[in-house]
Parts: sequence; structure tokens; C-alpha cells
Amino acid sequence: MSIISEKVAYLKGLAEGLNVAEKSPEGKVLAEIINVLGSISDEIEAHEDAHDELFDKVFDLEDAVYGEEDEDEEYYDEDEEFSIKCPTCNEEFFLTFEDLESDDDIVCPYCNQEIDLGLDDCDGDCEGCKGCE
Repeated sequence: MSIISEKVAYLKGLAEGLNVAEKSPEGKVLAEIINVLGSISDEIEAHEDAHDELFDKVFDLEDAVYGEEDEDEEYYDEDEEFSIKCPTCNEEFFLTFEDLESDDDIVCPYCNQEIDLGLDDCDGDCEGCKGCE
């Protein structure tokens, strides 16, 4: 039972304790307000249940697509490529996270110029870079 359902039940008990006759205009209004609040509470609970079920299904689907990962395992794909533009020749080429993690220098395949990505300038607040390990 949700907090809202508990509060509606409490209001219903208070109304019954007032001994307001349901045949009086005030009693009819009060009884109908409590009934509407009960219906709203039921709808909210149904939506919360559906949300929780959908949330679980999304995580199950994510696990099925990406596989279950350990908490310690990095979240990125080491084979994923991203583009970089050489500041010397302006040609675009691709690197992977594995390229960045290696101790080898990044060299443009077009002009053979070494490229400084500034990864050694870490201030210690980032996750996963060589400077923070």
C-alpha cells in the first residue's frame, strides 16, 4: 500500500468519525471526494507498478544486448573508433580507446607528425585516464 492509499484510508476514517450523513449535501460531497481520491490513488499505484515493470524490462533488454558487465569493468567499447583531425595537415583519421591507452605516441598517418592530445595534462579529477590511474 502506498503512502497516498494510506492517507486516503485515513481521510475515510476521519469522515466516518465525523458522523456526517451521506444523505446530507456535505456528506455526499465529502464521500465523493474521498472516492475520487481513492480512484486517483489506485491509478497512481497501477502506473508505479507498470513503471517498475518497464524499468526492469529495459535493464533486462540492456543486459541481453550488451551483456552483463562487472561493476569494475569500463563502460566503453575498446574497439569503438572516434575521429580526430590532425592540427598540422588537417586530415581526419580514426583512433580507438586502445590507441589512447597505449604508451605509443599518436602519429598522423598522413603527415607522420606526432600529435599531442593533452592527455598528460590531467588534473586528477577525471576517470579512466592514465594520469588518474
